[in-house]
Amino acid sequence: MNFEKKDKVLVVAAHPDDDVLGCGGTIAFLRNKGINVRVLFLAEGITARYLKKDFETNEVKKEIEYRNQCALNALKILGVKKDEIFFNNYQCLNLDQISFLNITKTIENHVYDFKPTNIFTHAKYDVNNDHTIVNKATLAATRPFDKIFLKNIYSFEILSSTEWNFSNPFNANCFFDISNTLKKKFLAIKAYKKEFKKSPHPRSIETIKALAVFRGSQSGLKYAESFNLIRSIKKN
Repeated sequence: MNFEKKDKVLVVAAHPDDDVLGCGGTIAFLRNKGINVRVLFLAEGITARYLKKDFETNEVKKEIEYRNQCALNALKILGVKKDEIFFNNYQCLNLDQISFLNITKTIENHVYDFKPTNIFTHAKYDVNNDHTIVNKATLAATRPFDKIFLKNIYSFEILSSTEWNFSNPFNANCFFDISNTLKKKFLAIKAYKKEFKKSPHPRSIETIKALAVFRGSQSGLKYAESFNLIRSIKKN
């Protein structure tokens, strides 16, 4: 995985915090190198915890606003510009109730506007249905016909969802060295004060570090984030 300063990276995530879990260390590295990064969140991460009748209450609205602010704080730590962070706020774990065309068009609009050279998104096999829908919609939105600027599409793993698909485990075939940015990833994770738990929960600092150690050990690195290369187009 090689990046040049002229590259542009689009992260397409289902919910705020998926970006940090999936590729937070990589984002920090890219921004340190001056590479432009845009992050698109398709859904909020709150309403799945409430009854439908409560969705329009002030309590739920405030929780959504708080979660989005956590995302802004986390991405600021990683170096992402505020004007490159976008919230679509579809209902959490209800993307299967939204027109697939609308989701695809939302992503496609950002692809045409931003013209990324690389995209990071969710894995195909994931127990979180929003994640799998975002993966499918991203592939639909990036058909290579007229997107000559797009070189690579990668999927990332999300602790507490990707690793629980025991029939189709994540196929890591690309590894990115985050030895110098893991601390920033931890700081970004801690910006989501309500989302992260104590060990042995998958979303604990200890488990996240353990995954970085494991992926590093697979690739001869101290700490790494792993990805699955979905598609790569090399032009002469």
